[in-house]
Amino acid sequence: MKKLYRLLVPFLCCTFPGLALLTLDEERPNDAPSSPIPSNELPWLTGPLLAPSGHVVPVGHINIEPYFYANVLTGSYNEHWKAQNAENNFYNNLFQVPLQIGLMSRWDFVIVPQFSWNHIHGASHWVYNDLPLELEYQIYYDTPGMWPPAVKVSFKASVPLGKYQKFDPNDKGTDAGGSGSWNPGIGLTFSRLFHYTGVHFLATRLALSYTIPNSVHVKGFNSYGGGRHTRGTVYPGPYFSADLGLEYTLAQKWALALDVLYVHSNHTRFKGHKGDTDGVPNSVGGPSSEQLSLAPAIEYNWNANCGIIAGVWFSIAGRNTAEFINGIVAINIYK
Repeated sequence: MKKLYRLLVPFLCCTFPGLALLTLDEERPNDAPSSPIPSNELPWLTGPLLAPSGHVVPVGHINIEPYFYANVLTGSYNEHWKAQNAENNFYNNLFQVPLQIGLMSRWDFVIVPQFSWNHIHGASHWVYNDLPLELEYQIYYDTPGMWPPAVKVSFKASVPLGKYQKFDPNDKGTDAGGSGSWNPGIGLTFSRLFHYTGVHFLATRLALSYTIPNSVHVKGFNSYGGGRHTRGTVYPGPYFSADLGLEYTLAQKWALALDVLYVHSNHTRFKGHKGDTDGVPNSVGGPSSEQLSLAPAIEYNWNANCGIIAGVWFSIAGRNTAEFINGIVAINIYK
């Protein structure tokens, strides 16, 4: 059980959805290049489930995309990449409302309020989660029909609002809500739209992110392990993620999407007093880990500014990390 809720932390603190509908030319700043494709012929897209948009939201506009995740941790991958089933599955329902706001030319701001419900056999809890924030800058705008992609840089952090220590052992880790870290990081997103024929387009996104968490002081049962009498400082390892997001339009209103996500985390160190349980030292921190997952989805768009996407996100391989399956539904509204 301790291992399962420790593996849940990345879902509570680091999950970041795809943001923003395809940016139309008439919504771009004056310094952005124009498109050879008329705006009424461009596809209507919500973005894939996970990869963020390669465009900022223009000044005077907002993009809001409520998300619902129904996640089940079915086990874990050991150090030899072999899946091991859990005695009891850990369930997590995450509610997330990303809001992307155009600030000024080439700049926008993202805030993601979120909370969740955790459950394992015999225990459950509603919890607040950490609050992700991003300041984004458009380095380069793409032009349909031209090869250079759009490029956006993101400066990231996460306000540590979620509970991350002093858990009640009777709650079996369901009171875990955060990491205790501000998780400063930086990301680069590239996006490119390819037009094949008629209504058939391929929208591509590549999102790269690197995060260097700050140290966290912990007491007792916490998001990194621990137990009674644990007291010290955790040094979470930096982690890197790469997400390839694809969308292929079947018609102007319908599209198929796919994310291929890879995450690598360095080992987490602990300095202090681990304490013990019945004479056995408590486990705090953990080794480096890797995870590969897929998120296929289907989307329907009522118009250029509103759409819905639904799919499944699941792990296919990993080392020292969680094995999971996750159902996701999101509605994207651009104003």
